[in-house]
Amino acid sequence: MSSPETRWIELPDAPGIPGLRFRCYRGEDDIPGMAAVARAANAANGETEYVSDEYLRSDVTNPTHIPPEQGMLLALVDARIVAFSMYEYSDTSAGERYYRSLGNVHPAWRRRGLGRAMAAFNEARLQKLAAAQQHPGGARLTTWIEEADRGATALMQGLGYRQVRTGFHMVRPDMEAIDVPALPGGLDLRPVAAADLPRLWAAMSEAFRDHFGGHDSSEAAFRRWIEDPVFDTSLLIVAFDGEEVAGGVQGWVDPEENEANGYLRGWTDPVFTRRPWRRRGLAYALLGRALAAVRDRGMTSAQLGVDSENPFQALTLYERHRFETARTGSEWHRDIRP
Repeated sequence: MSSPETRWIELPDAPGIPGLRFRCYRGEDDIPGMAAVARAANAANGETEYVSDEYLRSDVTNPTHIPPEQGMLLALVDARIVAFSMYEYSDTSAGERYYRSLGNVHPAWRRRGLGRAMAAFNEARLQKLAAAQQHPGGARLTTWIEEADRGATALMQGLGYRQVRTGFHMVRPDMEAIDVPALPGGLDLRPVAAADLPRLWAAMSEAFRDHFGGHDSSEAAFRRWIEDPVFDTSLLIVAFDGEEVAGGVQGWVDPEENEANGYLRGWTDPVFTRRPWRRRGLAYALLGRALAAVRDRGMTSAQLGVDSENPFQALTLYERHRFETARTGSEWHRDIRP
């Protein structure tokens, strides 16, 4: 089989680094190099999440609207991947269209103008795409930045972005004395089978419509969810009211993340409750069960993420379950230029 044709790209503001070239994504042979960059960038930012080759492959091969060969840009120095970026768009429950640009630069190659050149290139493409689509509900450019990544913060401020929302990564430091109260009356837990996943996804998407930015409920997002290498139906803690999904918590364990960080930590994220079953203590009861489930897998701590301005007091709920804020990140927006 012949290798894919290489599409080299000239960036107007590319820094003068010897051996630097830019090209489009060529296929899965690029995944290991990209994943290595993402892992190094996460470590430099204080992020503990482990980006495995398998995870990135699932993410890249299930794009939201824009194929990776079009939406991904790679920077190489002497044929080695040192940075990559991607852009995509999705529609929020409020009817807006978010055009998102994300990227990773290996720490050894930061502060040389790579991130700025790639961000400007992606933004120009997104501006052109937004102008062509003319989404009736309005549109904006978005990105996410970890608080520790001061370079990215300065970069996006320079490009005219503003911080609009903060999120917390929270950790429960031990698994002692987990509170597991009774479920609200009329609800019961059932094992989740593969056939249940589409309606569980629909219920979760519906629950998150009330949250900031909504929820990407596309078919591609569903595939990324179930194809994630750490996805485990046995750790899905779901409450039913008859045949209706009332709420749930996704528990999961990433062995590679644990090995890389030298801990035994499980995830209990996301946590969701549909409107008719809110304010009855359901989320608290389900989270207790999810914590117990990951503890029973040998985990000695747990983690999750939360919007600091969650409208349903999620932060308070997690603090009641003894989660503590470990790090902070934020969503940044900029209006589409006319």
